Amino acid sequence: MAGFLRRVKARSLQVVLIIPYVAFLSSCTHFFFQPHSQHFASPEQYKITYEDIYFKGDAGKLHGWWFPAKLSGTDKAMATVLFLHGNGQNISTHSGLIYWLTQYQYDVFIFDYRGYGKSEGSVQLEGALNDITRAREYIASRHKANNKLFVIGHSLGASLGVVNLAMDEASVDGIILVSPFSEFRKITRETMSRSWLTWAFQWPISLTINDEYNPIDFVAKLPDVPKLFMYSEEDTVIRPEHVLSLYHRASEPKFIEKSWGNHNSLFAQKENQQIILRYLGEWSK
Repeated sequence: MAGFLRRVKARSLQVVLIIPYVAFLSSCTHFFFQPHSQHFASPEQYKITYEDIYFKGDAGKLHGWWFPAKLSGTDKAMATVLFLHGNGQNISTHSGLIYWLTQYQYDVFIFDYRGYGKSEGSVQLEGALNDITRAREYIASRHKANNKLFVIGHSLGASLGVVNLAMDEASVDGIILVSPFSEFRKITRETMSRSWLTWAFQWPISLTINDEYNPIDFVAKLPDVPKLFMYSEEDTVIRPEHVLSLYHRASEPKFIEKSWGNHNSLFAQKENQQIILRYLGEWSK
């Protein structure tokens, strides 16, 4: 298992050097998505129990992995966790971020947005939002009536989760948002400002970005369920002010926690895992 967890470390929202004229021509949010069709690791390589899941999407089949909770005797799963991964690669490099929850009696479902991994279709923002809805519908189709559903999102996945769950008025029992960004144009400017190659283009290119689905405009409409926002001062990709802005605009019940580690190591930190487990445990009662 340890080898699997090491190999599937995510690379969410990596700094992308954007060629200026491409961004001007695209005038969209496509470069926020960095999909890869190849799987870099498989649970069966490490003798990890899982189900290979294909379910219906708007643009073809979507693919995911279902990791059943580790149970003993007559124990039942505490709840189901739907994980929304970040912008890079596919589920093969993100599953290790969340698989550990199965050891604490949680079922875990992770899937790829269209255009990622084995999911069909071409990547796009509105399409990814629809894919999250389809994933929730799939879980509902196999969900036990007394089994709660929690959504955990990381980075781009957390930001998409805010918009999707607000637009759909989704039926979920709790939401954990780890390092979400608040605005597409703002994170574009911040990303481009980190390199002298793109610094001068940060404002003109950011204006080409579709800001119709800014999480900051949707977060107040999230379902009336517990919401946990997590940020790290060591995160150089998503600055804490993004998360704090979202938290302050969200409605109660809401919670905020300072976490430890950089952007891609947040879920590997034991301290952060304990925070997540504490909230899930309270919400599962």
